Amino acid sequence: MARSLPLALLLALPLGGALAQTLPPGVSEAQLPAPAKTRAGREQQAVEWFNLFDTDHDGRLSRKEARMAFALRPSLAEDFAKADLNGDGYLTQDEIRAVAERRRAERQQRRQREAEQRAATGATSAR
Repeated sequence: MARSLPLALLLALPLGGALAQTLPPGVSEAQLPAPAKTRAGREQQAVEWFNLFDTDHDGRLSRKEARMAFALRPSLAEDFAKADLNGDGYLTQDEIRAVAERRRAERQQRRQREAEQRAATGATSAR
């Protein structure tokens, strides 16, 4: 999955303009999580986004709760379905974390392969 949701269903949302029209009732842009730069900060930000969209506070996001995010970025609907690991129509923080960990591992493997290819190419051209 090249796009960035589940942890990022919450992280990838653009700020401004259309966002104000799609926030949960009673939430203003001033209440939105600040952009994060570290892994720990991004995880904390994801939890804040999760809690923001979990309007019934049941610890999971329904498609209905996530529809505001889908309005901002329609591709998130597909990401939601892929992240819903048990197919129950809800995302939990555990499902989001599992997908984020899988993506992190995939990125690390890709970077390792790319580094190995660069090293092999460099060794070949040095001869």
